[in-house]
Amino acid sequence: MKKVTTIITFALLLFVISGLGSNVQAQASEKSSGDEIVKKANDLAEKYGFKAVSDENISTEATLNFDSIEEFEVFLKTEQEKNNISEELNEVAQLSQKVMSLANTTKTYTYKEYTGVSVITSYAQVTRNSKGIVTNVNVWSDQSGINVPIKYLETTTFYTLNSSKTGGTATIKGTKFYGVNVVGQEVGYSNPVTYTVSF
Repeated sequence: MKKVTTIITFALLLFVISGLGSNVQAQASEKSSGDEIVKKANDLAEKYGFKAVSDENISTEATLNFDSIEEFEVFLKTEQEKNNISEELNEVAQLSQKVMSLANTTKTYTYKEYTGVSVITSYAQVTRNSKGIVTNVNVWSDQSGINVPIKYLETTTFYTLNSSKTGGTATIKGTKFYGVNVVGQEVGYSNPVTYTVSF
């Protein structure tokens, strides 16, 4: 009877150990799969000009969620195209503002980028004298709305005047931080952005 009890105990012990082994193996497999997803996501992000970050600027409370690497790539491509198109649209919009400003002494010119749940606005407040010569320019930017999962931080601003000093271009440089969840893997990215406001 003692032999039977020992054999049963030994069999139960092997069963428990083999169950734990397969669980450890499953966890290792999941980690490996997660690492592969993060690597693919990072490679794609780099391709489209994004930089992987581990930073307090990334929100883990609200993230952009993607069910596949392909879906994430479509988003990255759209963001890149949006940055390229925004410069062209800004030039057209600012030309009409420039023509209308000739009668004003102080005017604020803006450019807006809509990020889904927030708006990043760039400003150039321009003062001109009675001859239309620019006498003062203030440049700044801000983000309004919900700043997760995309957070914007301004890094520098400056402006240049044309040769007649009747107009110019304000430049705002900053960084957008993205909290992202790609196929269950939380990652963060940053992307430098430049906005221009013609006046």
